[in-house]
Amino acid sequence: MTAVADLSAHEPALELLKEAGNPFRNYFARNPDDDVCARYHVAELFARERSQLLGVVDLYRQTPQMPCEMVPILGNKGAGKTHLLHSIKHGSDGAWQLLVTPGTYQKDSDFMEYLLFQVIDTLLGGGKQKGRRPLEYISEELGRRLLLKALTTATPEEQLGLFPSPALGWLTRKLGLGSGQAQERTQWLVDNLSRPRQFQGGFAQLRRLCAESHLDGERASEFVCRHIDKTEEEHNTAGLMRRHLHQGFARAAMVGDESELANFLTYGFAELEVKVQPTRQDLVLSLFKVLLEVFQSLNIPVVAAFDQLEDLLLARRADDGHRTAEAFFAGIVQAMHQLSGVCFLVFAERGLWNRFIPSLDGYIQDRLNNPVHVPGHGTVKALRLEAPPAELVRRVTAARLSGLFDKLGEKEELPAFFPFTEEQVDQVARTEPTLRDMLQQFRHLFDHLVYGEVEKTAYDESPPLRANPVPRLRIAPVEEEPARIKSVVMVETPANSTDSTGLTMAGAGEAWDRAMAEAQAKLGPEGSVTGATRELQAGLGSFLRICHEHGVKVGPWRLQHVVPEWSFGEHPTYGVISIAHWVCKDGQPWKVGVGLFLGRGAGKPKDLEIKLSSLEATPPMIDHLILLRPDDDLALTGKSKTVWQDAEKRGRHARLEPVSAEHFTILYGFPRWLTALGEDLPAGQPLPNLADLLQERCEKLLEQVCMPCP
Repeated sequence: MTAVADLSAHEPALELLKEAGNPFRNYFARNPDDDVCARYHVAELFARERSQLLGVVDLYRQTPQMPCEMVPILGNKGAGKTHLLHSIKHGSDGAWQLLVTPGTYQKDSDFMEYLLFQVIDTLLGGGKQKGRRPLEYISEELGRRLLLKALTTATPEEQLGLFPSPALGWLTRKLGLGSGQAQERTQWLVDNLSRPRQFQGGFAQLRRLCAESHLDGERASEFVCRHIDKTEEEHNTAGLMRRHLHQGFARAAMVGDESELANFLTYGFAELEVKVQPTRQDLVLSLFKVLLEVFQSLNIPVVAAFDQLEDLLLARRADDGHRTAEAFFAGIVQAMHQLSGVCFLVFAERGLWNRFIPSLDGYIQDRLNNPVHVPGHGTVKALRLEAPPAELVRRVTAARLSGLFDKLGEKEELPAFFPFTEEQVDQVARTEPTLRDMLQQFRHLFDHLVYGEVEKTAYDESPPLRANPVPRLRIAPVEEEPARIKSVVMVETPANSTDSTGLTMAGAGEAWDRAMAEAQAKLGPEGSVTGATRELQAGLGSFLRICHEHGVKVGPWRLQHVVPEWSFGEHPTYGVISIAHWVCKDGQPWKVGVGLFLGRGAGKPKDLEIKLSSLEATPPMIDHLILLRPDDDLALTGKSKTVWQDAEKRGRHARLEPVSAEHFTILYGFPRWLTALGEDLPAGQPLPNLADLLQERCEKLLEQVCMPCP
């Protein structure tokens, strides 16, 4: 009996399937945070490889100071690498770790700076790992330990000050009364803080405990900060950084105020008063090492996982791939030599890996190919993801279909794998090279069987239309039954809606909406925008580059040249801008610097001073400077106003542009959107022209980064 005949007995179910939609349409994960992975996860898929990687990560949990190592995870495009990474980052297997998954590679930046600010962005951002924000998890655990240590070493007088009597407090303290109650509350807190398990779940556990013991969060934070000042013995750069980090994490945990930590990680670390001012590279390395020390003291492994390496390194199809790859891998080797306790995971296409690695210098190859011994798994040098066997493909298929029938309530009455047959599922599993190819075939087959499209696939049971059938999808018209028109829908399609690559502008718009929704979630917390300063600047550079390459115009202005990132001076955070050469008709181009002016509080005048110093470069690099400032803090007062007025007196051309949260979201999500578009294109295909879409979605932002229209 043919597949069509089998389906005819289940017409009601087919009608329900038509309404529910094709469960194979979202057939692959676009990034390690895509919820498609969790929705259709099958634990048995790549279970061995997942266990091996978690074993590597656990080495850094058991031995925090272990030397940095790198493990490549290789597979064809669509093999399931991103899904595997998602299961490590968000799945229930294994303990919690700080997993950094960069969405961009800033090839023109110093690699240590790039990696440090990726860690800071992950720490302060709104993205969650295993259900918790990294800052919440780390600040809770560190705050618990710091408060416990401060309480156990406090004198009775300090305990009494921590829990003052509500009335006539000065008199009771003078008479020595109330100390017993303070000691009881202190002991209750100590007992509860000594149970770390209750801090591994839930939200704001430390604040809840303080409230239950009638300890004010501000008072607790000040108490811990005084304890840190007394016990931190080192007065060098590392000691000062450690003090600020501990105090910032403690305040985040006990008060819920993340701004102090965010400000220190953005600019405060470069403002420390030390006898010998370190260089930019020394500052970055010092902060990185101290930050790692904090994580290692909590037995939290730090994992830097680079996914979709081909898109990360080859963002521009015309780039010199070998040069970019060599800079990237040389940066990883540099980090391996200068840091300890960082595990590098590199998810790459096998062909890309085999093309780039043999061309690298010998010392880089030796370091990258160093095997890792994992107890219980032996020596791990590289993991290779192969096509799953038929049994696992059946489970993957069932996972997609079972959720559908759970909603429809038809599961018990229908055959397994309905509307497919088990033979069709096995045939796809035997003939397709990767999991993604299999899911694509199931997508087409589902449409054919359920929606009755006038198509046949190679997986129908009817006789093949070719003498030598091939395993890939083949479509031919069905001649046995004349087509019947059931309804007509008139759709107006813009002439430019589909590019020759096959990527529709509607599809690009959908990818845009997804990328911006993810960016908005990550920039939600208070200190996340500050912590994402370098990521936002990289997004700005990427935005200007694409506008240049795709011929975007703003009134009479067009871009003639773009430098995505230009680093200057000694400040790692503030000393970077993008440069855009705008030309109007036949006039001379204006070299316009565009930078993010995000400093708050004490960092505001310093940020402004450093950005304005870009106008003093010799020879001159820019003629005009545009500073993008959050629209809730646009006014210049005090020292900031003085710095601005001094620049005006020297004849410097600059202007402030108020930027909304929506536009920061665009800058943050833009590189990730480009990556998503690249995923939808055939290998080697350039992006379609995006000028119309950019001018529609970013009209206001384009006006802000351009010279005023004459």
